Amino acid sequence: MLANPSYSAEMDYQPYRKYSTNGDECQFQDFMSADWALDQADIIAGDPEMHGSTFVPVILGSDKMTVLVAMGNNEYYPLYLSIGNVHNNVRRVHQDAVAVIGFLTMPKITKEHAADAKFHKFQPSMMKPEVAKFGNGHFWRVICGLGPYIADYEEQVLLACIVRGWCARCCASCEDLNTDALN
Repeated sequence: MLANPSYSAEMDYQPYRKYSTNGDECQFQDFMSADWALDQADIIAGDPEMHGSTFVPVILGSDKMTVLVAMGNNEYYPLYLSIGNVHNNVRRVHQDAVAVIGFLTMPKITKEHAADAKFHKFQPSMMKPEVAKFGNGHFWRVICGLGPYIADYEEQVLLACIVRGWCARCCASCEDLNTDALN
C-alpha cells in the first residue's frame, strides 16, 4: 500500500493538526489528523534511534460470516487491513487501500491449551524502523503501530462480550444512547 503510486498524493507522511479559519476549533478529517496519531508520533520522536521515521498506523477490521460445509457450520472472520496514512476518500473507494489479509476461523476447541505460555505469547515486532518505498518513489524509515480495530455493532457485541442492545463502550442500554448521562 505504501508503494502504490496511484494514491501517493492522497497520503499523509506525518500526523498534523488542521484548525478552522478562526483558529479556535480543530478539524478532524483523515486518520493522521487524530490525537492518537499525534501521540504515537510523540512517542516515536522520544527515541533517538527512530528520528527521521514516519509513523504508519495499521488499521484492522473484521466481519463475521458463516460458511456451510459438509462437516457443519464454520464461522470465519475475514481480517481486513488498511493504513492510516491513506486519506479516507481513497480508503472508501478502496483502490487497493483495503486488503483482506486472512480468514480467522473459530474452531470448536476445548480449553486444554488455555494455560500454556506459548498460547499467550505475543512478541511485538514494531520497535525498530524499517525502510519502505512509498508511492512517490522515495524511501522512508517507517515505524508501524497497531491502530484501531473497526467492527460493526454485531462484531462489537461479540468482542466486548456484552448483551445485544447495550452500548459496547459504556453501560447504557440502546434506549439511553442519546442522553446526557453518557457524557
